[in-house]
Amino acid sequence: MQLVYSLLIVLLGLLVGFVVNTVSTRLAAHRPMFGALHCTRSAHGLSLVQALPIVGYVLQGGKCSTCGKKVSISYPLVEAATALLFLLLFLLEGFGVPFLFHVAYVALLMLVLVLDWKHRDIYFMVIAAGCVIALAGSLLIPGVDIWAELLGAGVAGAFFLLAYIAAKLIFPRIEEPLGAGDVLLALMMGLMLGWPNIVGALLIGPLIAGAVAIILLVSRRNKIGDFMPYGVSLCVAAILLLIYPQPFSEALHLSNLSYLVSTLFTP
Repeated sequence: MQLVYSLLIVLLGLLVGFVVNTVSTRLAAHRPMFGALHCTRSAHGLSLVQALPIVGYVLQGGKCSTCGKKVSISYPLVEAATALLFLLLFLLEGFGVPFLFHVAYVALLMLVLVLDWKHRDIYFMVIAAGCVIALAGSLLIPGVDIWAELLGAGVAGAFFLLAYIAAKLIFPRIEEPLGAGDVLLALMMGLMLGWPNIVGALLIGPLIAGAVAIILLVSRRNKIGDFMPYGVSLCVAAILLLIYPQPFSEALHLSNLSYLVSTLFTP
């Protein structure tokens, strides 16, 4: 039965990945969320087979079978990544209330990741939905303390607000050195991860962003001053801490940090 459940979770992940692709494309194009599916290259309708997650891409050989234009490999990659993350959560947590909320968190983080990666934007409505779901999770997930979630949101939001102001002062000639959407994303991450796990994400996220920036600069795909989708690295860090926080918590001694802070505010 475990194998059957795992296959069902993978199918669910593929479906959610497909929804993430569809919603991100329609949000960026300012199109209605519901309606017939269309090719993103030629705007013609898609058949059911063409729209199938991963399978449709493979059967078409990476090109639209109607118009012949190339289909971005990002679509099956997002679907496959979402399915894999759902499966990992299921294998680590089993099926229950924590799993249901955590897959919702992963889906929202994947949506933000795709929007920032492909369309260079973070939408307030997505962040607002994520915050509402995370607040519900803090009340309904067993063993989760809502005050720890609120503290995580406060720490993350304050940190990125200060970083946003500092970036504006340090790089006055760059239009948006750090996006305001990243501040909102940090708030959502804080509610999802809580204290002290959010600290781990705030430390790992910039490291991922720095590594990617160096690779892009060295490969000459980007130059200094080019847009860097920083939200992507934050989402990756949040997903890592959400799915398997223990090794990061131990490596960064987050439990010691939590104890230190608690002693400071304990009479």
